Amino acid sequence: MSSKTTPPDSKDTTRVVIAAVAVLAVVWFAFANRQRVNISWWLFDRQSRLIYVIVVSAALGAIADRFLLSRNKKN
Repeated sequence: MSSKTTPPDSKDTTRVVIAAVAVLAVVWFAFANRQRVNISWWLFDRQSRLIYVIVVSAALGAIADRFLLSRNKKN
């Protein structure tokens, strides 16, 4: 069995660099937003770290986006 290794092309290198920058930005953002904030729900208030609020909001937005896109593809 011969294993051929091909050198990474510029497209792969660009993806790795962009992924590394994104990871560094997320880590920096997480450490910059560790303070606790009050969150007012309809029936109660709760204290939570801001980074958790941001992550949950982003996840809910991504889920809503996927749901709406899949719904539009069916029509």
